[in-house]
Formats: sequence, C-alpha cells, structure tokens
Amino acid sequence: MRKINNLSKILDVALTRSCNYNCSWCNQRYDLTKPMYDMKDSPRLIVNNKIRSGSEWIEGLNANPWKDEYDKLVFSGGEPSLHQDFFDIVANVKGYKSKIVVTNLSFDVNKLISACQAAKTHVIVQPSFHFEFVSFDTFLGKMMILDKYHMLSHFIPASIVDLPDRKEPRNFANKFREKGYGISVYKFEGYYKGKFIYADIKGFGSLGDLRSVYCSSCGHFVCPNGDIVFCPSDTYSDGNKPYGNICDKIYKRIETRRVCDYYGACHISSASWIKVESLETQNVIWKGKNFRNRNLLNLFRMYFERKNYRWLAKIKNLYNNFFY
Repeated sequence: MRKINNLSKILDVALTRSCNYNCSWCNQRYDLTKPMYDMKDSPRLIVNNKIRSGSEWIEGLNANPWKDEYDKLVFSGGEPSLHQDFFDIVANVKGYKSKIVVTNLSFDVNKLISACQAAKTHVIVQPSFHFEFVSFDTFLGKMMILDKYHMLSHFIPASIVDLPDRKEPRNFANKFREKGYGISVYKFEGYYKGKFIYADIKGFGSLGDLRSVYCSSCGHFVCPNGDIVFCPSDTYSDGNKPYGNICDKIYKRIETRRVCDYYGACHISSASWIKVESLETQNVIWKGKNFRNRNLLNLFRMYFERKNYRWLAKIKNLYNNFFY
C-alpha cells in the first residue's frame, strides 16, 4: 500500500459529545443515554463519552510528539464549553500551529478572553448559530466582543446549517451580513425528516453497501475519553482499536490511508473529511469537501486562516452579498 504524506491534517478533540441544545435537525442529542439517528432505521449511540480532567487534556496534548504535523488543533463536541475545565484547557494547550474552538457560543466569552490573556495564548473561535435556542442579538453581541479582541474567526465568522424546508437559515444569514459578517451557510449532512441528504445513498450511512475500500483521512479525531481514532465514524462505534490515548500519554503514529471494511456503515459525519478509493482500481469513489492535500493553494489558505486577518471578513461579506 502506498503512503500518503502530503495531506492537510487537523487534530479534532471532542472534549465532550454532550450538548446543551437539542436542535430539531441534529443527531447529537442532549441525552446521551438515548439512541441518536443519522439514518431513520439505524440507531447510533455516542460511545466513549467519559470526561477527562483539564490537567489530563493539557498535559497530554502538550506532550504530543507529532503536534507539529497538524495544521490546526480544533476543540469541538458536542459543545466543548460544557467541559468544566474548558477555559483552562483552551488557554493552556500550546505548541500547535493554530487553535480553533467550534462552538454554539453559549458560554461567557469574556472568561475565555481573560483565560487566553492570562496564558498569553491566541485562540480563534468559529461559532455556529442555532436559531432555535439563541436570539440573534445575544449571539451577535458575543461575536462582536470576540471580534474586538481579534478572537473571532474572519475565515468563518459564524456558520448556519441550511435546511431544505426552513427559511430561517438564509434570513438570519442575511441579517448577519447586513452587520458586516460573512456567515457561512453550509449544507445539512444526514437524515432529515426521513430523507437522506448530502452523500450518495450507496455510500456513507447506507447499511446495504458494506464493501471494502481504501480510506484516507485529513482529520484525526480524539474521543472524550482521550482515545485517538482514524475518522469521525470511529467515535460513534464500539470496537475500534485506538491509536493511543492523548490523556494517558499513549501516542502512536496514525496512518493516513487504510483499508475500511465497513464502508456503508460509516457515520455520515465522516463524509466531509475523507477520500474513498476502490481497492481494485484505486479510482476515487468519494471525496469530501474538507479533504485537502497540502499543496501550494492550501498552504496559502491555512496561512491566512491562522493569521486571521480582518480584511478576510470584508472580502467574504462582499462575496456573499454579491452571490446570495
């Protein structure tokens, strides 16, 4: 099997899979004792939601011998701010090229700003607007505070999921743009009201297509218990052999390409991060929107994202106002 070493890679750390919202379209529910659904006939439980302490995360991530290989470290969930040591973790993990928090912005942003200032570190926040649970004015106010301290992402100032039968996402996106923020409206991924959206029905999330394929991943994912796994699908399935454990300081080099024998049973969240190829012909079967090689174009992209220039927001807002 040939090796692939030129992928643009991220390390995505799920501090918890819990969420304090319960959006009608989301498959990551508040109550983790109940099945979650990304297909109408396929209940999936989120596994390994054991919470590790802040000191375990800080020490383990800082000691990671391969942290220089990642273009960015992402704190995600669920909602990462639900971790009791969220502010300490985000502020005191250091040595990565960039740190990004993907969040619903339900926490006190001033506490995050203070923690990062005290630790003399920089964090970029990419908020997601969940219109069923938060008011526009409250969310916008928090964005503006983060913007003042240069902590709001100017590459993705905020995002909203686009739903096929709801007008709110586009309407709110226009309101944000009127305030000068180039909001990203992204396509919904998964099952919504009985209809499968995003990936080929004979691919991700299709239990009737359990073929073996080559799989390459641009993301390495860390479960709430610290286990490092190959792709998002592995965080939703029992029985996967982890590549070490961050919190236990067990580090193993993660392969960038492997054989997957359960393509079709993979969780839909995997789709955007990986490339799937035929075992026989090595022809591409699927290539996700977040799968990128570390070529010159993406090196520039990552550089500008890390620098977080404010003029990126202005250009993106002008672009969105023109095309939408």
